Amino acid sequence: MEELDRIIEHCIECDACVEECEFLKGLDQSPVELARRFAAGCSEEDAKIAYSCSLCGLCETLCPMALNIGTMCLEVRRRLVTEGKGPLPSHRTIAENRDWAHDNFHLAVPDPDSGTADRVFFPGCILSGYSPHLVVSTYRYLRGSLPGTGIILACCGNPSYTIGDEDSFSDTLAELRSDIAKLGASELITACPECYHTLKKRLGVPVTSLYEVLVAHGLPPPANGEGATFSLHDSCSTRYERGLQDSVRAIVRALGHQIEEMESSGEGALCCGMGGMVGYANLRLSNRIAKTRAGQAGHDMLSYCASCREAFAFLGKPSLHLLDLLFDPDWDKQKRSPAKRRGEIRENQASLKSQLENGAAQGQGGGNGR
Repeated sequence: MEELDRIIEHCIECDACVEECEFLKGLDQSPVELARRFAAGCSEEDAKIAYSCSLCGLCETLCPMALNIGTMCLEVRRRLVTEGKGPLPSHRTIAENRDWAHDNFHLAVPDPDSGTADRVFFPGCILSGYSPHLVVSTYRYLRGSLPGTGIILACCGNPSYTIGDEDSFSDTLAELRSDIAKLGASELITACPECYHTLKKRLGVPVTSLYEVLVAHGLPPPANGEGATFSLHDSCSTRYERGLQDSVRAIVRALGHQIEEMESSGEGALCCGMGGMVGYANLRLSNRIAKTRAGQAGHDMLSYCASCREAFAFLGKPSLHLLDLLFDPDWDKQKRSPAKRRGEIRENQASLKSQLENGAAQGQGGGNGR
């Protein structure tokens, strides 16, 4: 319990983190009091508290001692799993989604033109559930700019990692490494910032963000040339990824759009409410976090994380994924589309796999065809 011990020893109870964190505000306890509570053993209520942190890392940026309550909560979650007290019954859906995706979504194939895979595109499960069209169009672009790009459809393992299930997470990583090795790839290009954050730390294979690749190799023609102003939401998983954040801003401006920099962006980015799997343990808190963030937006919201986009859409806030601006000519209508339900997500994931197996990615370039 390294971070728990550090918090007990070094927290000065200045409340800098409490003032900015919806999770800590609702506890009526200082971080050191929470740490002592966890150290004494976890009741059912304590377990729910440990699973109610979004793990966004904002506390560490605010704390004069660089203490991280999220890291402590993750340590507690791992302990709960080891003791058979975690994850919570409400997390059962995570395992169900993981098993369903493994049986119905998983795919690892080389570039259909060359039959090779010097690198692979890894769109992630949430973007695939949000829009198969965006994944296919992005993959066509990548193969046109970087011939010899394969694709892997799978989960990065972040949900298992987040709830403290290290065994399942390790199994997911091992299968992904096996897929990469079989394809002969030496690099992974991720579309999801959460996948990037998770795999960069643990995969053991070089991981590059799609948005940095887009800037480096040139953008396809925009799906719609009409400029707009967006409130740009930074994914909290990119808190310390300045290069990725700068690439996103360069893309938006190159497409002819304007950016409203939201309060608490960059290193100070706030969670969208989906981080840490909070909604499974405390849906009310998850919605409150999302409402706080959406309330800071003076314009329609733009994100480069599909989970973030869906969190704001669930509230009825007009929102888009960055790739919509590149590959969806109807993005002005799409920004009002509701968040996807689980059945629709699974349908889209299965549809994407089928499309790729049946040659939907044939033909190079960034075409917008559905």
